[in-house]
Amino acid sequence: MSKRLATGLAGAAVVVGAVWLGAPWLTLLALLGAGLAAAETGRLAPPGVARPPAFLTVTAAAALLLTAQMASQSDYPLASAIALAVWGFAAVLWFIARHSGGRPAAAFLLLLLAPVYAGFLLGHGLQLRELADGAENLGRAWLLFTLLSVFACDTGAFAVGRLLGRRPMAPRISPNKTWEGAAGGFAAAVGAALLAGTVFDLAVAPWQQAAAGAVVGIAAQLGDLAESALKRAANVKDSGSIMPGHGGILDRMDSILFALPAVYYLLTAGFGL
Repeated sequence: MSKRLATGLAGAAVVVGAVWLGAPWLTLLALLGAGLAAAETGRLAPPGVARPPAFLTVTAAAALLLTAQMASQSDYPLASAIALAVWGFAAVLWFIARHSGGRPAAAFLLLLLAPVYAGFLLGHGLQLRELADGAENLGRAWLLFTLLSVFACDTGAFAVGRLLGRRPMAPRISPNKTWEGAAGGFAAAVGAALLAGTVFDLAVAPWQQAAAGAVVGIAAQLGDLAESALKRAANVKDSGSIMPGHGGILDRMDSILFALPAVYYLLTAGFGL
C-alpha cells in the first residue's frame, strides 16, 4: 500500500506540474503516456489474436495526439477527422500487406482502436488546456478541474465499494465493482467539482460545475469499465507493470481517457461558455 501511495502521489505531482506549465512539458508528458498506453493496449490481445506492432500503434497514437496540440480549437474537429481517416487508411493497408494468423477481424479492430484509444482520446486534454473564452488560464483551470474530479471519482468508488459494496455492477467484466461503489464515485466527482469551483475561476455557475462533475462521474467509470473489458478479454489482471503498486500506465489513465473528451465536448458545445 505504501508503494502504491508513493507512486500515486509522485505521478499526480508530475501531471499537475505539467498541466500548470502547459506546452511543451504537458505535450511531452502526453506523448509519453499515449505511447505507453498504445503499446499496452496492443498487448491486450485476446487469446488467438495477433498483437499489432508496437511501433505502428505508438506512431499513430503520437500523430493523433500532435494533431490535437497543433490544431486550433475551431480547426480541431476537421483536423482530427482527417487524422483519423488517414490512420484508418494506413491501418487497412498495413493489415492487408502484413497480417497473418487467426481471427483477422479482432486483430484489425485492435490495431485500429489502440492508437485512437490512447492518442485521440488523450489529445482532448491538450485541446482542453488551450481552451480560452476571454479569461486568463481558463483552459488550465478546466483541465485541473477534470483531473481532480476523476481522481475523486476513482478514490470514492474504491473506498465506498470496499466499505459498503454489496451489489455487483458488471460481474462478467469486473467482479469487484459494485453499484454502491459507483454511487460513491459519482458523489465524490460532484463534490470535487464543487470544491474545484471554489479554487479555480471556471466562468460558470455552481450548478454547472456540479453538472460537469456528474458528467465526469459517469464518463470516468465507463472508461474504467472499458479497460476492464479489454483486460478480461485478454485474461490479464493489469495492463502492464511500469507503475509499482498500480500496474500499467493504462490502468491509471483509463478513467481520464473517457472523462477528457466528455468535458471538452460539453464545454465546446456551449455549456456556460
